[in-house]
Amino acid sequence: MSFVKNPQIIKMGLVSYRDAMEQMEKIHAEVCAGGCESALVVQHSPVVTVGNRFLPNDMLVQPTEISACGVDFVHTDRGGSATVHEPGQVVVYPIFRIQSRQISVRKFVWCLEEAMIRVASYYGVIAARDAINAGIWVGKNKLGAIGIRITERVSKHGLAFNVVNDLSTFRYIIPCGLRDRGVTTLAREIALIKQANIEETVATLDPDFIGEQIAQQIVSFLVEKG
Repeated sequence: MSFVKNPQIIKMGLVSYRDAMEQMEKIHAEVCAGGCESALVVQHSPVVTVGNRFLPNDMLVQPTEISACGVDFVHTDRGGSATVHEPGQVVVYPIFRIQSRQISVRKFVWCLEEAMIRVASYYGVIAARDAINAGIWVGKNKLGAIGIRITERVSKHGLAFNVVNDLSTFRYIIPCGLRDRGVTTLAREIALIKQANIEETVATLDPDFIGEQIAQQIVSFLVEKG
């Protein structure tokens, strides 16, 4: 089978999680058939999603209560437990042929983490990996989360990077089931470093542009692998 090269970055803007999943599955099927690999860059309306390691104790309220507050609740086939998407957080879904690049799932996760670490560093924020838990962290606070799935040797789902979101939707869950950890945003960390006003810092950051930066990093890592 001959493959179409030159992965594309698709910026979708603010869309519902369900609509993004429909587009992701469509592109995933095309990539499995030899089509152009893609990285989707999106923001989502408020939603709580739960993956295939979900435990009911990771929810602080019942899903019906979340729905009553205008927040969607979706079971998904990605890895991990409960997480949140909300406006101001950028989500990147890289849809790539993993096996053809002879890259392990662990290495693929490393690439996603490294892309977020490098972009955070560009804005002056030093983030790091955790020895056990996927994602990137500033101290004990998670800045970027990862939840993926590989089917037919092609990746789907991806990462969520907190940029300027107010983190309000996180009050419904224990993120990733980690009770001794918190969450943070790029804007909060920059404001702390610069001892600046958080509202002024938020105004300087564009989540869609930062998502494109992360996607470009991922593409460059994977294209090097052929």
